[in-house]
Amino acid sequence: ATSKYAAMWRRVRKYSAIGGLSYCVAHTVANYLGELVICTGPSMHPTIEDGDLVIAERLSIMNRTLRKGDIVGCLNPHDHTQLLCKRLAGLERDIVEPTEHLPHGRVPLGHCFLLGDNAPVSTDSRAFGPVPFGLVEVRLVLRVWPPSRAGWLSNHWFFEKEERKIP
Repeated sequence: ATSKYAAMWRRVRKYSAIGGLSYCVAHTVANYLGELVICTGPSMHPTIEDGDLVIAERLSIMNRTLRKGDIVGCLNPHDHTQLLCKRLAGLERDIVEPTEHLPHGRVPLGHCFLLGDNAPVSTDSRAFGPVPFGLVEVRLVLRVWPPSRAGWLSNHWFFEKEERKIP
């Protein structure tokens, strides 16, 4: 009977170690490399449709290689539990179309200006103003679902630097 329990405990320890290691790897990948994002809502139509599954990477954020035109996922400035997918339309010091929240049209230091591709239905920087770079979580790079629309959403790699550096 003792060997039966010993064998059972060896299996429990083995599978616990495998489960713990798997969790650590998944946590590290999601927090430092990237993740899968299911996009919902019409604000990025037609580029991203409701229900598209997209690979998002974090290395561009850490390496500060975001560019105007990139599609990013940022925390909603008014509800930090919600991730918004928007196009990066202006970096700090850029001149953008003036809005109620940005009457002079210049994006402040440490901020970016985000727009949805489907302007009539998008809640973006025109509604809530420039977004602090600290709220930008990921860059959306590759649509993987549906297969009929699979393809790249970005035209540069996370390590390619532009002449302008993000703070």
